[in-house]
Amino acid sequence: MFNDWQHAFVDNTENTSSDGKSLSGSPSNIYRRLSYFGRLSYNYKEKHLLNATLRADASSKFAKGHRWGYFPSVSAGWIVTAEDFASSVTDVLDYFKLRVSWGQVGNQNIDDFQYAAPIKTTTTNYIFGTPELGAEANQWGAYPDRLANANLKWETSEQTNIGFDAHLINKLSVNADFYIKTTKDWLVVAPILGTVGTGAPYINGGDVKNTGVELALNYNDRIGGLNYTVGVNGAWNKNVVGKIPTADPTQPGIIHGQTAMLYDNSEEFYRAEDGYAIGYFRGYQTCGIFQNAQEIAEWRAAGNGILQSGVRPGDVKYVDQNHDGMINDLDKTDLGNGLPDFTCGLSLGLEYKNFDFSVNATGMAGNEIVQSLRNHTNVKSNYTTSVLQRWTGEGTSNRIPRVTETNINWQFSDLYIHDGDFLRISNITLGYDFSKLADNKYVNQVRLYVQVQNAFTFTRYNGMDPEIGYGMDGWVSGVDLGYYPRPRTFLVGANIKF
Repeated sequence: MFNDWQHAFVDNTENTSSDGKSLSGSPSNIYRRLSYFGRLSYNYKEKHLLNATLRADASSKFAKGHRWGYFPSVSAGWIVTAEDFASSVTDVLDYFKLRVSWGQVGNQNIDDFQYAAPIKTTTTNYIFGTPELGAEANQWGAYPDRLANANLKWETSEQTNIGFDAHLINKLSVNADFYIKTTKDWLVVAPILGTVGTGAPYINGGDVKNTGVELALNYNDRIGGLNYTVGVNGAWNKNVVGKIPTADPTQPGIIHGQTAMLYDNSEEFYRAEDGYAIGYFRGYQTCGIFQNAQEIAEWRAAGNGILQSGVRPGDVKYVDQNHDGMINDLDKTDLGNGLPDFTCGLSLGLEYKNFDFSVNATGMAGNEIVQSLRNHTNVKSNYTTSVLQRWTGEGTSNRIPRVTETNINWQFSDLYIHDGDFLRISNITLGYDFSKLADNKYVNQVRLYVQVQNAFTFTRYNGMDPEIGYGMDGWVSGVDLGYYPRPRTFLVGANIKF
């Protein structure tokens, strides 16, 4: 306990009251950032370009000796069409620029004092002595709330990029990029054993590498009195984790996900692991539903394991990956992840006399969604309508198992996995400018418009929205535990310019 007025704030008292009232109060954390920035630029005849920068950032979120991070970057460009030898193609190729860059940026996005072991004083009542000797119960105490890590330092993202910008026939613009982005010294909560007896610390835990290609095309032209613009962009990305430090030699290169997240007492279903996408879904692969007793006997005779004790027709066939006659943790496999392989965007703009019309769309493909909208440990929890397609007899279903009073048919498996591909018409706008109907020198525009946001979504996902925003631990995506869906919005508005 402190014994001075400097630390005499309410949270440092026992602060108990028999009437149920409570008080709290303590000083706010004093957080500081300090940055220095330097840049060197070179431009030779608007053809050869060079830019170099150096950032020096300091943060009070790290312990002394690790507060400073240094992040350099360099980029170069060559405008090819400015060269004399390119003059013969300028009637077709208006502009062409090659780009290459390399750089680092830092991240310190964690809570204050994560390098320290704070002392917790709530719910720490102790009994000293023995009841026979008059033990004193509920004595105030304290304990370390987590392990300390004084060596915690900045997370660094390093990216190399090669690309070009081009304008053709004064109508088509093309932007293309190839990149490799590696996040080093990833700031993440460490995987520790439960026998440690306190909270896990943040560590600098491995690398996350993204490799991808981005392409954007925009075309604009005129047909009579109609002006139009069409834009298409797409991006492909591959994600992989590596160099995760793990103290447990039996499970190297793994940061485990949380348990009891899908429903009460559910097992871990996601993790970060060397060689896999970050936050990939790990569980059992299934092979349909047992339709009759003969099928169960044939399955066993083939040497396959069965997870359910007292298996019956209508139960799930879990795949015995190693064919050892048992279903256990060794049979879990990669079921996909919530990161899209491909994202895209589409835009269309039209202008004709006083009218304007625009449509914008976005989409993604190659990502999976884990859907868990009920508590499988509680038979009274609401089901979705998919339960109407459950197994009720031979041949009635080969995907949804029979309803039971246990969750043995709902261990985490590909039954939870859904295709997350979608294309969304995100915005449709129609406008008309009335100011052009009359010559008024005081008003430049009187545009009325109607707009639909979140107009249409094309997807095979049966949940409320394939573009879910729920994630776990800050590095997992694609988990649908039920949430309020985004609305379709209709707007009527005006733009008036004087």
